[in-house]
Amino acid sequence: MGVSKDVASPRKFFLKERRRAVRLSGDIPAALVLRHGCQGEIIAGPSPGEILDVSVCGAGLSIEQIRVESYHLFYTPQDKPGYVLHLQVEPPPEDESGIETISIPVRPMRFDRVLGDENEHKPFYVGVEFLLEPDDEQVQLLVRLLDEKNKGKGWWQSAVDSIFSSDKN
Repeated sequence: MGVSKDVASPRKFFLKERRRAVRLSGDIPAALVLRHGCQGEIIAGPSPGEILDVSVCGAGLSIEQIRVESYHLFYTPQDKPGYVLHLQVEPPPEDESGIETISIPVRPMRFDRVLGDENEHKPFYVGVEFLLEPDDEQVQLLVRLLDEKNKGKGWWQSAVDSIFSSDKN
């Protein structure tokens, strides 16, 4: 019998009743980087991971490391307003938008760690809010990428996926 994975906090990580917009399920490779300002140079990262879900307001991620070099990707942007966290996604080669990398400035809203066996990998769950408007080209492209990824699924598979994803949260 396997050990179930639990979130470190007694509260669930992504509380559905707090969501402001419909979320699309993910599983798209992504990374978090820390920049000087919204357009500045990268000072820490990338911290690779994947998008678990996304809406026009924000995203839920699973990332490998919350600390990169001497920076904490959750606390540093809150403590130093000159540093801005960015969610970066590489569109697939067949994408016709012409954008090489989607880079959306985000505000970290919550993070937690998955607990499990001692020898198991323990990723961090991070919830971020987009600092761009919902109609921004980069936000719309990211939402479209997830929507297109999910279109291959029938309604039954989408319903099953949403049930199992709510069990994990």
